[in-house]
Amino acid sequence: MDILEELEKIPKQPEDLSTCDLLGFDTETTGLDFKKDSIISASLVLRKRSGGEDEIYNFLINPGVPIDPKASQVNGFSQEFVERNGGDQKEEVEKIAKAILIAQQKGIPLVAYNAKFDVKMLKGDLERIGREDLAEKLSRIFVLDPLVMDRELSHRPGKRNLKSAMEWWGAEPKGDYHDAQVDTQAVLDLLCVMLKSCPSIPYNAMEWQRDAYRRWAKSRNEWAENNGAFKVEEEWGL
Repeated sequence: MDILEELEKIPKQPEDLSTCDLLGFDTETTGLDFKKDSIISASLVLRKRSGGEDEIYNFLINPGVPIDPKASQVNGFSQEFVERNGGDQKEEVEKIAKAILIAQQKGIPLVAYNAKFDVKMLKGDLERIGREDLAEKLSRIFVLDPLVMDRELSHRPGKRNLKSAMEWWGAEPKGDYHDAQVDTQAVLDLLCVMLKSCPSIPYNAMEWQRDAYRRWAKSRNEWAENNGAFKVEEEWGL
């Protein structure tokens, strides 16, 4: 089933994070700079809270730009492989964006770990193919970011990557990390554990996450000022 057709069939969702459907999103990219790097692979996973198996939609894209060797070491993709097997960048990134926007119209939040990175990478690709209209719409979507939530709720020391968060919250991945599908399903599992453990998270979670991010960023930048480290942006947004 085509993801766009499937999303169109879904009814408007209730304004309740414990019951509304969720759309997970993750990417593997040529590098970390959304101004010049591009998406290689992406996964959209539709989780219907009424039950059943996740509906998984994977995308392999010929990015049209070189893959940074460090990125290749992490995600396992070679330039030759993506050029030979990847789909047309314009068709694929448009489809991903349209799926996200249809889900938003249905009241289905987008779920991504460090969502700013994945959404900005998608927006960068959309701008490069001349779809600034879709990129602009993605700046206003409803996102749930378990990284922001984990910082606010766990108050734990150590790393804040997906693996460490999964371990702290007691969630198990369904494969190896740094695979877009595995990471997407893991993020959905992590979010569901968080929502069950912390039912006070409001449906209007965008403002809650912005406030949480500001508190973290202020503390992080105070530490950076005293330790000669880099500072982070003080506002959370897409």
